[in-house]
Amino acid sequence: MIDPSHLPPVEADELLARFIVNGNEVRADGTVRPQLFLPYKRVELSVNRHRDATVEETANIGRQVAAQRGKTLLGRADIRTRSCCIQTLSVVASPILPDNPNHADIVGYPARKDEQLSLAAKLAASIESAWHANGPGSITSEDER
Repeated sequence: MIDPSHLPPVEADELLARFIVNGNEVRADGTVRPQLFLPYKRVELSVNRHRDATVEETANIGRQVAAQRGKTLLGRADIRTRSCCIQTLSVVASPILPDNPNHADIVGYPARKDEQLSLAAKLAASIESAWHANGPGSITSEDER
């Protein structure tokens, strides 16, 4: 995990994880639905930085996120910061200390839902490879990113 006493800004090439906790956010073919990238009640969207984290640390954060929502972690979709910086959107470090110094937010969503959905569709189309299913050993990737 990132050293909480030295939080670097989010870099354009960083890999971010969006945790999947709702079945309607993914498709069986490995793609994700735009709903995965829609902000909830806030007009910002939580993501988790892979930076300095092992795959298991990232998976543990995902399980914590799911548990806080009373859900089960289904998996994660990975996306590059530069893919999130479109139109009005940007990514900012937003650590949740002491538990998650790797937390970040995609900010700059417009207030209108139709405009949010348009941006969410672009983000969903920009994930890196297929989404990673959660299960014994399956939320891992070929490297620890």
